[in-house]
Formats: sequence, C-alpha cells, structure tokens
Amino acid sequence: MRDLTKEQAAFGRKLHAFTFAMLSVAGVTAGLSTAVQAAERTVTPTQQAEADRVAQQGIPVADLAKDAPSQYTVSRGDTLWGISGRFLRQPWRWPDLWGMNKQQVRNPHLIYPGQVLYLVQRDGRAFLSTTAPGGAGSDTVRLSPRVRGDEGDGGAILSFNAKDIEPFLIRPLVVDEGTLATSARVVALPESRVYMGRGESAYARGISPEDARLGSDWQAFRPVTPVRDPITQKVLGYEAEYQGNLRVTHGPEGPDAVTTVEATQAQQEMGIGTLMLPQPPRELVRYVPRAPEAEIDARVAKVYGGVQYGGAKQVVVLNVGGNAGLEPGHVVALSRDGGRVPDRTENNRTITLPDDRYGLAFVFRVFPGLSYALVTDASNTIMVGDRAQTPH
Repeated sequence: MRDLTKEQAAFGRKLHAFTFAMLSVAGVTAGLSTAVQAAERTVTPTQQAEADRVAQQGIPVADLAKDAPSQYTVSRGDTLWGISGRFLRQPWRWPDLWGMNKQQVRNPHLIYPGQVLYLVQRDGRAFLSTTAPGGAGSDTVRLSPRVRGDEGDGGAILSFNAKDIEPFLIRPLVVDEGTLATSARVVALPESRVYMGRGESAYARGISPEDARLGSDWQAFRPVTPVRDPITQKVLGYEAEYQGNLRVTHGPEGPDAVTTVEATQAQQEMGIGTLMLPQPPRELVRYVPRAPEAEIDARVAKVYGGVQYGGAKQVVVLNVGGNAGLEPGHVVALSRDGGRVPDRTENNRTITLPDDRYGLAFVFRVFPGLSYALVTDASNTIMVGDRAQTPH
C-alpha cells in the first residue's frame, strides 16, 4: 500500500484550487450562453481531512452493491451512472471508490470503452483500479486512465444517455424579464406574410453587428408561463417555448439595423414578435456523478413539459443553482414532506409522518438562481414543492 499512499497523497493538496463548469449568462436567468467560467473555492480543513481519508482508505466494503463485479469491461453505450450502480449501493459515491481529486472529477477523459475496471478489496475497504490484482505491481492501486480524443469509438463515456437531456442542453429553457425586453426579435416578414416556415426569410432587429455574422445561428422562442419558487412564489423566470432555428443571411442594414434571417428549422410557426437567442454550442455531459460538497436544500419548482406530476427520466427545475453551490454532475435526493395526519387508533391524535425519500436526480445544467436535473430513480411521483437535498 506504500505506492497507493504516495500516489494519492497529493489528493488533498490539490483541492485548494479547482474549476467547475458554469454557463455564463448576461441578464439571463437561464438559457443564453454556455461560456465556461473558472472559479476557485476554499476547502475547509474538515473537507481536506475527508479527502485525504478517502484517497488513502477507499470506501467500506459494506457500501458496495450486492452483486458488485470483481471486474467490469466498459462497453460502448455505457454511462458513468450505470457503471456506478454496478459497483455501489449509492451511485453518487463513485468519486470515493475511484479515489479522484477535484480536478479529476471534472476531467471528461476518465473511462473509455474497452477499459477493464478491477474492484480491489483489502481489510474491509474497497478501491477501483485499472491494474489487475495479482499481476506485476499488484501491491499498488493505480488510477491513471489514458487521455484520448473525443472522436470515434475511443471517446470517453458520458455521465448519462445523451438523448435523455440533449434538447435541454441546446435550447433556451427559462429567461428572465430583462431578456424578454432586450432579446432580438422578428419585426417583419416579406410580402405581408403572417408566419414563416423552413426556408423562408424574415427581418429581425436587436442583433448587434458583432453578433450578426453571416451564417450565425439563432434560436427562435416565445415566453409561455412564469416559473415560480414554490416557497416564496417569486418568479424565477419565464419558460421559453422553442419554435425553431434562424440563420443570418444579411447583416444589419439601414438606419434601423435590420438583419435578414432565414428559417433553417421550424418546429412551430414563427412570426412577428418571435424572440431570438444565439444558438449555444452543443455540450457533452461528462461530469462524474457525485454528492454536492455543500448542504443543498432545494425545492422542485417545475416538472418540465407542462405536466403536474413526473417520474424517472423526466427533467425538473430546481429553485436553486450555482449561487447555492450546485454544479453540473451533482446528485440530489428527492423527498416529500411526511405531513401531519390524525392517528385514528389513538383518539385522532395528530402525528408527524417521516419524510418520504423516493428518488435521485442528476443536475446537468446550472444557472445562478436555478438548475435543471434529470430524475434517474423514482419510486413515487414527483410534484412541485418536493425537496431536493444533498444525499447522505
């Protein structure tokens, strides 16, 4: 175990500086920009001690899944969440088993199809290794996955199946009042038409010359309903209904800076008043599922899709975001307050029921005041007002 301690002793020391992916917004509660900002955080002595302990000790064998394999070959189509569930009763503890430091947790180049992961158990503790036990250097647990490109079959596996969340990564979701007032918008259509479809042109205003590059893509949307905090009733933003994509074909011209755009995709009819936001680049979610470092106590503000109740594989809006310490990759536990009911076996005395913890959700898109999470497991229906907390 000497090499293990030496190799991972730097684990805690590296924790004083790390970055996390955060979508940059300019007057937008959600959905305007995907620029990555670097942020440095201070690690408390308690967190540093815990990091050192995990790096050197792994996790208790009791925390492994009932049928955790002794080895597993990563296959194309696997996800980090799926692999986590093979090894662990609590999938969000994947970084503990893997022994990652904070930089590695955010490194997208972690696990690839074809790699073999070995579960090593010693003295009641468990580690994950890419080195087969019993071979050369069997006394060392080394965690050094190779870095490869993103192209082809060699690309690192994703945290979750991309099809479950891809629409939410590339489309506007919720915008604030400031965005509604300042967004570019369609102001006229040729030949007195009322609506435009794919391949048809329109005229827009509000696109600055530096943003109106020929061929630049924009998303068309319209605000639908306000999204409110279920506790304070404060408006977090306005749900944006995606209508299609527009492309700049002629830059701003004339004293009123009119830009000509063409519809390249039309999911709904677009017309005068249609709002526009720049098309964000596509993002691949490769964050390792992990519990938040901070104590999160959020509420479900919305079940996405205009439904009252939700279940597994649905997306929910949480009423907290980066300002509360949430980051992409964090896993939160979903629960519902138990409530108070009369005990009919004892003179209808009022009793308090325990909270019903019924599922988990993976946070994949974070903004300052709200975030989006994919429900991964749910034994009950999801409702607005349900809690989303740091799992323990």
